[in-house]
Amino acid sequence: MDDFILALIAVFVILGILLTASAWFPYYPEGVPEEERVIHTFSAGTVGYTQNYVSSVQEFGDFSVGVPQDEILKSAPALEITAGVFGGESEEFNIIVPDYVMEWLLGGEISFTVEDTNQLGNLVIEWNGAELFSKKAYSGVHSIDIRPEQIKSQNTLKIYSQGPGFMFWAASVYKISDFSAVAHYGPAKFIDFTATNDELETLETFELAWYTASRRGNISVKINGDELYYGVPERDMSIEFTEKDLDGAQIRPGNNRITFSPVDGAVFEFQDVLLNTHVSTSKKVVRERFDLYGEDIVKAKANGVTLKMYVEYTDRAGAFNVKLNEATAGTATGRDGWNNIELDASLLEEGSNWIEISSSGAFDVGQASLEFA
Repeated sequence: MDDFILALIAVFVILGILLTASAWFPYYPEGVPEEERVIHTFSAGTVGYTQNYVSSVQEFGDFSVGVPQDEILKSAPALEITAGVFGGESEEFNIIVPDYVMEWLLGGEISFTVEDTNQLGNLVIEWNGAELFSKKAYSGVHSIDIRPEQIKSQNTLKIYSQGPGFMFWAASVYKISDFSAVAHYGPAKFIDFTATNDELETLETFELAWYTASRRGNISVKINGDELYYGVPERDMSIEFTEKDLDGAQIRPGNNRITFSPVDGAVFEFQDVLLNTHVSTSKKVVRERFDLYGEDIVKAKANGVTLKMYVEYTDRAGAFNVKLNEATAGTATGRDGWNNIELDASLLEEGSNWIEISSSGAFDVGQASLEFA
């Protein structure tokens, strides 16, 4: 019994010591500043972009997937080819074939219409030095096939006329319209879309949409080489995406590529294919006034100051930009939880000061405090 009483007394003594120690050395949970370090506390709320709208609509029309596709390599609405004793007019084009066309290449075709000619000399068309056409072309539509093995990534196309022969005083003339050089590839379909720097900085989401007029099998849709969708498309399709939905591929300022690839002989007809770009518009900026006098302004300038913010939710990733008295004082990539941003204390002034917090993303911020470093 005596041992029990002694043990009980010991417990009360230990509790008394702990209570006394807690009074002398208070515990501050992580992220809760000690009072003597705090310059100013506030609740920031939403920081960054809060509303969105469609900044651009890129329309790609109707097309089929799973059948040969056409890529126009060169076109000219009107050409006049002549040849005589004293010279004439000819055309030479350098033609680049995109890598994605070379990968799925089936062949090519040159087509044109002879509107008017005196047929005094042969019309000659050369592709990479090889004659594809050489004869007195009649008025009307002409079509010339190019074999896949004749097509390279870089090609030279020449169009000229031979002279009028014994009729040396005249000139051979061919007036041509609707001239085009086309590569056939497939069965995948490629379309390019553009994005600006401003759109990417404020991007909410891209929306790829179309109507599936007919379908048979599965399709793979890729953005810059990374798969975004695989399956049998619904009639009314709408796919929203950002870089976070891709496996490492980046969406760059300028041209980007969408690839529609049929799987195992599948065939599709798509109508009204378009890409909507949704961007955020309303930018919420937090501004707070605080005062620094005497020893506090000296301490702040000597040791520095830190902005601490607790991000409760990230609606869109981005960076915080903090200003002191209208000048940039610090930046940092935002993240969930506590964010500590060291600021340029040389921008502080004795008396009233202003702190301004903005972001290229969208964050819900709870507790925030400006503290001595």
